Amino acid sequence: MKELSEYAIGLAAHLGADYSDIRVTDDRSQRIVMVDRSPKEVQDENIYGFGVRVLKGGAWGFASSNKISKKEIEKIVKKAFSIAKASSILSRKKGIFLAQEPVHKDRFTTPVEINPFTIGMEEKAAMLLKINETMLKVKFIVKAYSYLILNRRKQFFTSQEGSFIETEITTVNSDYTAVAVKGNDSQMRSFQAYPKNAGWEHIFSLKMVENAERIAQEAVAKISAAYPKEGKKDLVLNPCHLSLTIHESVGHPTELDRVMGYEANFAGRSFATPEKRGNFKYGSSLVNFIADNTLPGGLATTGYDDEGVKCQRWDIIKNGILVDYSTTREVAPLIGEKRSRGSGRADAYYSFPINRIPNLYLAPADKDISPEELISKVRNGIYIEGRGSFSIDQRRLNFQFGGDLFYEIKNGKKGRMLRDVIYHSITPDFWGSLDGLTGKKYWEPRGLFYCGKGEPMQRAQMTNGAPYALFRNIDVKRGKK
Repeated sequence: MKELSEYAIGLAAHLGADYSDIRVTDDRSQRIVMVDRSPKEVQDENIYGFGVRVLKGGAWGFASSNKISKKEIEKIVKKAFSIAKASSILSRKKGIFLAQEPVHKDRFTTPVEINPFTIGMEEKAAMLLKINETMLKVKFIVKAYSYLILNRRKQFFTSQEGSFIETEITTVNSDYTAVAVKGNDSQMRSFQAYPKNAGWEHIFSLKMVENAERIAQEAVAKISAAYPKEGKKDLVLNPCHLSLTIHESVGHPTELDRVMGYEANFAGRSFATPEKRGNFKYGSSLVNFIADNTLPGGLATTGYDDEGVKCQRWDIIKNGILVDYSTTREVAPLIGEKRSRGSGRADAYYSFPINRIPNLYLAPADKDISPEELISKVRNGIYIEGRGSFSIDQRRLNFQFGGDLFYEIKNGKKGRMLRDVIYHSITPDFWGSLDGLTGKKYWEPRGLFYCGKGEPMQRAQMTNGAPYALFRNIDVKRGKK
């Protein structure tokens, strides 16, 4: 593979490329979807191919193929070069200039204790079936869904600058949902996904079968739960719930391509424009968001991004102040940075790397504070667990979020279950209201397995970790009416 990759790079240089790279990937995935007592999808596939990027005259050319041969590589390199050359005629005056990156010759592999692909499909399906059967035994549960997804990507990256990087990334993910119907009403409750770059040992640690009856019972209980009283309330949010709020209100607004207007799909651009860097109050002094693509088990922990940039750790928001962004080699120079933060990722060999959210997490409190201690500080509020529906405007400012499970908080105690709660806020106001965090013991590396961006759309995965957090005076409304 190294010989063919070097041939591609050498040919691009001979043609006159200012820069070129090639990614050869071997993606294996397994997916099992179980509905009630029947498997609805069983998939085990490999996707194999390569993609070539060429920079010429300040413009990109890209082409790909699922055939690996010297003749095919020659064809694809020439195609990518011709696209770049033609595009340079219409490119911006200044064109594209890449941030610097040292030459790397390295190999990175996800630490795996139990290779998930050595576990038989029958055993995996049996686990999901047992989960569904357990949920369906609970009175009023009429539907049960469960799924398991395993990915393993082997990639060879070679650049015209001299880098040659091998990576092997393994990700596991599973989830299930119970649907309860009673009279004319229905509710759902999920054991929500906890994806991780790890092996089958992570699936074992989740105790999925052991939690199935509880999840089903909570789905039934939600039907009889009270609706919230609308108005300003304090919120205690758990890490799973916060992962989505972080993703949408901090992760996407600090992608530099979105900030600069290069990207506007899927809820638009960003209010966090470059003149705010270093001075804009994004939240209270408790708000510290750290990007860390070296985080053990992190979904964006890949050793190197798809531009050959070494994974890093850096601050996005420090003591409430916006200090940095996620960047690629193309956009980093637009704000005077000499090096990319390593956020250029592609979802397949046939996709061009784009600016993606890193592993981005809310730092916990220094003190060993528990969720119960946060709740004890609330006189009138709501505890929210898990993810629900959400929406956010075209500048990532005005938003609303739901959840999966809700409890009323009265005079420092968690009380009766609630249903159909949503909260509204504006990003800086919301994070400005942060008034308490639990300690490291209660921090969880939750994340998103499928994040859509771009056109044509690409999927990406990233960890958005958090502790439990207390927010003051947030506008709460009833969802269903």
